[in-house]
Amino acid sequence: MAAGRIIKNKFHEFTDELTGTRVTRLTEPDHVSHHMYFYNRCTTADGSRLLYCAQTEGERQLYLMDLHTGDAVQLTEGDGLDDYGGLISAEDTHIFYQQKGGIWKLCLETLEKECVYSIPEGWNGGNWGMSQDNRYLAIVETLRASLPEQKKGGNWDFFALTCKAKPHCRIVYVDLQTGSSHTVLEDDCWFGHAQIRPGDPDTILFCHEGPFDLIDARLWLVQSDGSNYRCCREQPSDLILTHEFWLPDGSKLAFVYRETTGRKVENIRMINPDTMEEEIFMACSPYAHFICDKQNRYMVGDAQGSDVPIHMLKDTDETQGGETADASPSSCEVKNDFIYLVDVEKREERRLCYHGTSWRAIHGNPQDSHPHPCFTEDNRHVIFVSDREGKPCIYRVDLEQFKA
Repeated sequence: MAAGRIIKNKFHEFTDELTGTRVTRLTEPDHVSHHMYFYNRCTTADGSRLLYCAQTEGERQLYLMDLHTGDAVQLTEGDGLDDYGGLISAEDTHIFYQQKGGIWKLCLETLEKECVYSIPEGWNGGNWGMSQDNRYLAIVETLRASLPEQKKGGNWDFFALTCKAKPHCRIVYVDLQTGSSHTVLEDDCWFGHAQIRPGDPDTILFCHEGPFDLIDARLWLVQSDGSNYRCCREQPSDLILTHEFWLPDGSKLAFVYRETTGRKVENIRMINPDTMEEEIFMACSPYAHFICDKQNRYMVGDAQGSDVPIHMLKDTDETQGGETADASPSSCEVKNDFIYLVDVEKREERRLCYHGTSWRAIHGNPQDSHPHPCFTEDNRHVIFVSDREGKPCIYRVDLEQFKA
C-alpha cells in the first residue's frame, strides 16, 4: 500500500443509552484503528484533521483524516512503523513519527520526508516527546542485548519480564535545529514516557516503567544536561501512580493516585516540579488514563470497571465492559467503563459516555483496546478508542452538548 492513497471512512452517529450523549464512530469495526498516543498532538489546531493508525490489508500505517468528510490520506508505507509514535507539528504542516530505527519528519503537502534522528545500532528507541516548538526531542533508548526474550503474541507478559530484567536504558536529548544530541542519563532501569516541560525545554518528566508493585517509584524528573535527577514522590508497593502528564503551562505535573489496598482511595494529584509540593486536586473514578485540554478547563479520563490492573488482565478473561460483539450496554452487565469529563474550575466529574471497551490485548498491540481519551486541539471534541463493536474503533464526542 503506497503513501498518498485515499481511504474513505463512514461515520456512524448514535445516542449513548446510559448518558444520553451523542457519540460519533469515525472508523468501522471491521479493522483496527486508533489515534496516536494520547500525550501527542493528534489533530490540527482547528480540530479538522486527525492523525491516526489504520490496519488495512494486514498492514498498519498512519493516515490523516478529514473530520468533515471521513476521507483519509495514507502518509506512511513499509514496515517497522511505531503505530502509536506520531504527532502533528506545531504549525500543522508536518508530522513526526518513528519508523525503522529513526524519527522522521514528513511534509503533509508533498509527503516528502527526512530522517531527523537515527537511533544507534543495537538500541531500541521509543517513548519520545517533543518541546512545544518541535525543536527538542527527548527519546528513551534501550540496549537491545539487555532485554529479555519476548514471548510471541501481543499480550502483557512482556511488562513484568522487562521490568525484572532491569534493561540498560538511557534518555537522549536531541536539538533538531542543530542536529546535536547527547545522553542525559542512563541506568539499568526500564525508562518510559519522556515528556519535555512546556515553557521549559530543559526539564524532562519520565517514568520508571513496569508493574506498580515491582518498580521503585514511577515519577522522575531530570534536567537536559543530566543534572538534578530526582524522584517526585515515594511509592509503596500497594500504590498505583499513573498516567502522568504536564499541565499546558508547565506549572505542575498531574497524575492519578490509586490505592490497591485499604480504602482504595483514588484521586487526581499534582506536583510542583520546582518545590515538589504535592496537591490533592480532587477525588475521581478509577481512571486508567487521563489528560487535560490546552486551556486546562477540562480533563478527560477513562474509568476501568474492573479493579484488576490492566497489565494483569488475561486474554481469556471476560470482557470488562461488555461483549465486544454488541455495542448495546443493555445487552450486558454495565461496569464503570465510562469516559469522564472533569470540570477543572468546579473540581467535579460527570459521565461523558460509556466506552465499554474490553481492555484485552487481543488485537495485535496490547494498547489497542485502551480508550486513551484526549481532546482535539480546538477543545471542541473528545476522541477515544473502544473495541465494543468488534475491532478497535475511534469515537468522537462533541463537547458543546455539555458546555450548553
